[in-house]
Amino acid sequence: FFFFFLTAMSEQFERLPQAADSGGWLVQDEEAVAAQRGVVWDLIKQIGQNLTNGTSLTSITLPITISEPRSYLEMVADGWCYAPLFLKQAAVEADPVERMKMVITFAVAGLSNTCVVKKPFNPIVGETMEGLFEDGTQIFCEQVSHHPPVTNWQVIGPGEMFHFYGSGELCASFRANAVKGHQEGIHCIEFALDGGKIIYGLPEVWVRGVAWGDRIIEYDGLMTFHDPKNKIVAEVKINPDVGGWFFKKKLPSDYIAGDIFQYKSDPKEPTRSSVSKISGSWMGCVLFDNKRYWTIKDNTPKFSLLPAENPLPSDSRYREDVLNLKSGSLDEAADWKAKLEDRQRNEAKIRKEYCRTKGIDYVPV
Repeated sequence: FFFFFLTAMSEQFERLPQAADSGGWLVQDEEAVAAQRGVVWDLIKQIGQNLTNGTSLTSITLPITISEPRSYLEMVADGWCYAPLFLKQAAVEADPVERMKMVITFAVAGLSNTCVVKKPFNPIVGETMEGLFEDGTQIFCEQVSHHPPVTNWQVIGPGEMFHFYGSGELCASFRANAVKGHQEGIHCIEFALDGGKIIYGLPEVWVRGVAWGDRIIEYDGLMTFHDPKNKIVAEVKINPDVGGWFFKKKLPSDYIAGDIFQYKSDPKEPTRSSVSKISGSWMGCVLFDNKRYWTIKDNTPKFSLLPAENPLPSDSRYREDVLNLKSGSLDEAADWKAKLEDRQRNEAKIRKEYCRTKGIDYVPV
């Protein structure tokens, strides 16, 4: 693996113009960054040094001025922008290794489309979102918990050729001059062709330069993909260590490296065999055995979320705070945000009291 990776890294991978020299997405919206830093310093004055020592962001109310006018339920679909391409190809692929390559490409290539400057609105418990992509892929999301924040989703391909579903708990906390985030939970894709299934998880995300310095968004860690039916597992390391005992080679942190393995009984068994090598950058290309499956040089189209017709009344697009922020009415948006959050807290009290009177164990949501 080491020698393959050094050979693969002998070329500089193509990366988006927003790529920082050191790796990751360099935020260039100075006005938005300045506004957010003002909020961070205000919070440090209010909460103190504890803010930068791992305080959870999910428990802090942030001003509406640093938000973008959409809900997290809408934003979560940003990372699925290549589903109409790579998941549809995976759905008609009979070779399980090629199918795995398509799913890896879908997941890794979508990471760069999740790099946004402003924070979306936190969903309200029971909030839903119905949307679709241009090819007819349907998207359904629902917020099922507030503490901790948990989102469920399912994405159904045209003709039900694939079914992508999962549940994610969003965690975010301050770490000195950075924010560490992670969507914990499974991502499962089932295919109608043969009943195959691939399960994977997302890496950590770091927003660096929160209070000073360059604002850079980076992904880091290991992404594992598993096809239990065909006994195939893949490991994709973001920001891999390169070097040996005698030297270290520093590469951009958005570079990736890994393998697709075939195993006999245990995905972690030492006798598993590598059937494909993975390299590239989540900022520009994904390669398997030096063959490009995705590259920004091809101007591969990204699909944007479209609103579904006649959604449920609980749909994100009907939120009064979001609608007012879109229209530029900041005071009204802030008032509505406070009303919705108060309503959510009051409903939680009602559920808790009902459970108490009925002798039911109360589970906060």
